Amino acid sequence: MPDLAIVVPTYNESKNIRELVGRLDGVLAGIDWQVLFVDDDSPDGTADVVRALGEEHSRVSCLKRVGRRGLSSACIEGMQQVRAPVYAIMDADLQHDETRLPLMLAKVRSAGVDICIGTRYAEGGSVGAWGLGRRLISRAATWMTNFLLGTRMSDPMSGFFMVTDGIMQQVYPRLDGQGFKILLDIVVNAPKGVVIGEVPFTFRPRIAGESKLGISVIVALLVFLMKKAPGRLMGR
Repeated sequence: MPDLAIVVPTYNESKNIRELVGRLDGVLAGIDWQVLFVDDDSPDGTADVVRALGEEHSRVSCLKRVGRRGLSSACIEGMQQVRAPVYAIMDADLQHDETRLPLMLAKVRSAGVDICIGTRYAEGGSVGAWGLGRRLISRAATWMTNFLLGTRMSDPMSGFFMVTDGIMQQVYPRLDGQGFKILLDIVVNAPKGVVIGEVPFTFRPRIAGESKLGISVIVALLVFLMKKAPGRLMGR
């Protein structure tokens, strides 16, 4: 069992796989890690690229899903497939800063943190080259999420985080598994007293492939909040 299992959901990210693994090799020296790419049957052959790389690199593996799709469910299946004391969730598009992984892991190991979030909004973090419209939408979604769910995360929509296996074993049966809000799904179902830490990072521009951000992501968030907010508000 590795010390850290990195789960990367993918769809049409074939051009980024080798670069991401090369970067992980560079920053995780001294850490026993594995990376599992969970691919939703990408037509660009992402799974084939991962499997070919896995023949050269013992830390790399692939779970190809056929007939089902979705970031949240991919992350859940991935964490259940490759067991480790700590899981990292990150995208394959190179927008998440892999150099922050050792610091996030250190917080989990030495500071008693159960969930460590890579945040764009804490001091030292940045959304990078986002335009004004996307910044406003993201800020509004952050405020609305924290207000309705009673959370205090600076970046609740982050797709870059770590979580312990102990927390996951408790929340698996209650996870919604729909859409893109896997971090929120874990946090709202986590037991009372869960310790959440944050590590700032700068969100990078995409190098290859196409962004998955669209109206469906916003709709999925609104649906999630409508389902979860009443119970959380009553429990305040």
